[in-house]
Amino acid sequence: NMIALHAFICVVSDTIRAKYSPGLHKSYTLFFIIGTYLATCVPPVGMNPFKSLEQLSAVFVFIVLQVQWLSERERLRQKVEILSKEGIAIKIRYFVYAALAVLGIIILLYPTGWFGPLSSRVRGLFLKHTRTGNPLVDSVAEHQPASADAYWQYLHVGYHGWMISLLIYPFILKRGKAVSFMLLYSIVAYYFCMKMARLLLLASPVASAGTGIVIGFFIDWFINQYYFKPSEDQLPAPEKKAVVKDVKKNRQAKEEVSISEYVEQSKTLYKQNRKGRQVAAIALTSILIGVGGPFVPIFASHSERLAYAFSNPKIVFKSQQNDGSVITVNDYLDSYNWLKANTPEDARVMAWWDYGYQITGIGNRTTIADGNTWNHEHIATLGKCLTSPVKEAHSLIRHLADYVLVWAGGRGDDLMKSPHMARIGNSVYRDICPNDPTCSHFGFYENNFQKPTPMMAKSLLYNLHSSDVIPGVRIDQRLFREVYKSRYGLVRIFQVMNVSMESKNWIANPENRVCDAPGSWYCPGQFPPAPEIQDMLSKRIDFAQLEDFNRKSKDTKYHAEYMKRMERH
Repeated sequence: NMIALHAFICVVSDTIRAKYSPGLHKSYTLFFIIGTYLATCVPPVGMNPFKSLEQLSAVFVFIVLQVQWLSERERLRQKVEILSKEGIAIKIRYFVYAALAVLGIIILLYPTGWFGPLSSRVRGLFLKHTRTGNPLVDSVAEHQPASADAYWQYLHVGYHGWMISLLIYPFILKRGKAVSFMLLYSIVAYYFCMKMARLLLLASPVASAGTGIVIGFFIDWFINQYYFKPSEDQLPAPEKKAVVKDVKKNRQAKEEVSISEYVEQSKTLYKQNRKGRQVAAIALTSILIGVGGPFVPIFASHSERLAYAFSNPKIVFKSQQNDGSVITVNDYLDSYNWLKANTPEDARVMAWWDYGYQITGIGNRTTIADGNTWNHEHIATLGKCLTSPVKEAHSLIRHLADYVLVWAGGRGDDLMKSPHMARIGNSVYRDICPNDPTCSHFGFYENNFQKPTPMMAKSLLYNLHSSDVIPGVRIDQRLFREVYKSRYGLVRIFQVMNVSMESKNWIANPENRVCDAPGSWYCPGQFPPAPEIQDMLSKRIDFAQLEDFNRKSKDTKYHAEYMKRMERH
């Protein structure tokens, strides 16, 4: 989209300046055709570049460039100027024909539901955090603006170099499309940083390039003062004196001089004053070295610390105890290693999707969901299993998993996330929180984990998390049996009792997999035919996003109530 946006702006800019760039047409056409073809070869992507609203901008720009190319061929054949009446008429005629053709295609495809909406993650970039209408997206903490401290931590002096580069670009505009791309990239990157903290990653390339441009600009300028003699210095002596005399005369007499004339005279005087420029170069360089020099070792040290911080495992950390001693906490790593060493290789582990990659990558066990689970309804099913009353949850989980893993202490444990789990589940299974889109009754009184609401107290997640920890809370051992608790209690693993082997074997049977092609890794799958599972699925409402124009009026009341209640948070 960034490349498409820049190409479109270049087209508009060239047209205004009565120019046409065949190179832009060739490069973007090749980029679009090859890039889109390769993207459609990836199963989860498929035809989305031609269906998803957030990706259609690239198609739009491709069409614009082809129509412009055809109109240019006609203009050249008629030998008329780009901005002449005839040239403009040709462009209008071709674009009207193209618009009518595109409109006809839209009219044919729209009733079929071909076009998809903006995803909630993308929509969230243009709305206030927690206001997208999708409880799964609203639950992600990174959907908030990057702070000033974040810019300094992740970009350091690169952030200031980036900002200074924006002041330098006007002096190097002759470099054309490269400079306009940097300006556009800067604007887009800064906007998205203000919408989502994690999108600071998008700003790092342009910040690095901008800082390099600033350094290079001053190095070039300094060298030019000593080793290259501009052609303006070769003016005849009388002409030089005349120019200088005119400038001084105008200043002394305070005559009225147009701004453009004054600027041109000042430029000429500046270019002729070689010795003055050399002195200025030395002075400015000395200032820059004096001010910026100390930042070099600081930047190097900061980068090294940040590299270590990013490369260190997030599941192993140090903590200071009450007596001041520092300990290494391996709870998460030890828990995943325990799974690998003490459970069957075909064991299935149910946990909130945040830990899916860790369970699979370290524990080498199948997880129900992870960060790449695109199916909203599947995440909602996971939320329903974890937030339902214990017996109801067991009747479902015994058909889907062999173990349940919960984060049970600090650092954003599952109880802190549980209201989001309930909201996500309720967006598909409305029986979780009837007539309550935000599940306001699923939580704690006074934010005290020992004072759960009745609904929370009945939930599986609360009982697994608090079993034998909070007085009066103990999980039914006939349904779930604790088989592992980490050293500091951050992770607890429970074995699901009375697992349905019939459902497990049915899921493991390759004949029951739904794949896009034989032997493909992309298999959305399907749930086992167990009565409890099918009864749950019969109540499922496929989640329709607010912006999904294919949903028509379905769920309008639910979404309106959800948005209304979220405004109070």
